[in-house]
Amino acid sequence: MDFFKYASFSSYFTSELWVNLLVGGLCFAIVFVFQAVALFVISGREGYKYRFMSFIPILSTYYVGVCAQKNRAFRTVDTKIFALIAAVLETVLFAGFIVYYIAAEIGAPYEYVSNSYEMYGVTYNEYMVDISAMPANLAWAGWCSNYLYSYILRWLELVFLFLQVMVFAAFYQTYAARRYFIFTITSVFFPIQGILFFILRNNKGMNYRDYMRKEQERQYNIYRQYQQQNFNQNPYSQNPYDRSSQNGQTGRDMYGNAPNASPEDPFSEFGASSKKSDPFDFDDTKN
Repeated sequence: MDFFKYASFSSYFTSELWVNLLVGGLCFAIVFVFQAVALFVISGREGYKYRFMSFIPILSTYYVGVCAQKNRAFRTVDTKIFALIAAVLETVLFAGFIVYYIAAEIGAPYEYVSNSYEMYGVTYNEYMVDISAMPANLAWAGWCSNYLYSYILRWLELVFLFLQVMVFAAFYQTYAARRYFIFTITSVFFPIQGILFFILRNNKGMNYRDYMRKEQERQYNIYRQYQQQNFNQNPYSQNPYDRSSQNGQTGRDMYGNAPNASPEDPFSEFGASSKKSDPFDFDDTKN
């Protein structure tokens, strides 16, 4: 459906249908080539069969789910099922939009302004086809021009959008787990998923839940190391009461004494350390 997205973007610059279709076709072809090459490379590395589907429009929508099958939608539904439904719905939408554009061209001469409103100083007109003024054999074109998109295609587009979200999310969880959310949103609202696929083509596929489990273990190990470094040890990575290492004298205290060594006698300058030379030791037997 990217083809019609490009065509609708070009309609803001010109009202010529052939110009819209031409621009839509060229933009679609460029982006589709990037997507096809990416899916072909990925499927070859991962060992998936039927790689030719990468180069066939609509089938390539299903093959995105094949390449993303390592991750399931809602943890239980195979991504290939969502991709298959999306491919079928894309076929219906493609045919529906073709009919709508043809009907719009047929009904253009019978259009009239059904509603006129002003927004931000600009007047907008809504056009309807006067079915009663058309030939009986063209009444179907008038009905399709008036109601096909509003009552059918618009709702089918919403369902297809939901399926795209599921498939793209599984694909980017497989090959870009760290940024899968932003890649999914970008691919849904802007038709550039083929370029993103091409950028990620060399990434190895993984299960997203296994990735999250390893990421949690990694974060926990970092936190545990931080705890050990900052709470189980002091800032100097040593015993804060061991002054010997701070003084550069291994095995000695802050005064330079060896462990268990008797402190130096502060009164040694008054005499020998022996008992008989103590000046305060009087021998009463001499008197």
